[in-house]
Amino acid sequence: MSTGNDQPRDTNVLDIARKLRGHNKIEKIETYWNKVRGKRLVPSRSEIDPRGLEGVLGNAFILERITGGLARFRIAGSHLADVTGLELRQMPISALFLPGVRELLSSALEAVFDEPAIVRMSITSPGGFGREPLRGELILLPLRSDLGDVDRVLGGIVFEGKIGRTPRRIEIEGQSRKSLTGFAGPLRADTPIEVNTPAPQAPQVKPTEPPSITRGHLRLVVSND
Repeated sequence: MSTGNDQPRDTNVLDIARKLRGHNKIEKIETYWNKVRGKRLVPSRSEIDPRGLEGVLGNAFILERITGGLARFRIAGSHLADVTGLELRQMPISALFLPGVRELLSSALEAVFDEPAIVRMSITSPGGFGREPLRGELILLPLRSDLGDVDRVLGGIVFEGKIGRTPRRIEIEGQSRKSLTGFAGPLRADTPIEVNTPAPQAPQVKPTEPPSITRGHLRLVVSND
């Protein structure tokens, strides 16, 4: 019997995040990134001006690729430092995430760098002694270096709730990828996915319905629009 509070686990993983008061900050960061890039695929890191991020600078950060799906902080806003309680410059972003989701983070970063793609994540920070559970959203937007390689990321993060004791660690509830070149793979076979109609460049999918594999509470939504 339903208690009236049951929520389906297959709801779009970003719906909750988009209801957060801080969601407008994520939108502002993405809007600024789109404004800078214009009609190009990806803007340059040197074009990012802190003045364009007024009001959300504390929620923004810049990552530099190390190798593969590994990246470290070059710049991190005060909100992320407050949540983690750490000095983040030169620290790998994976260090902020719980071990069980680091592989998923790595896969997302590879998509951002190699496709390139825009990645949104619905994230949480579990509660504990002196810590209330937090919910939030994270966005990863590709940038070019001065050499022209896509090896930088403009990111944004918002958590809602009382931070409490630090350090905090982050868990990924789900993610949404939007390829900028029409191909959103490769995807791991053991990751739950929902694939929208592929772009013309993508391989044709024969099944009449997209594959759906469930494991735990993770959910990956891929959009090639």
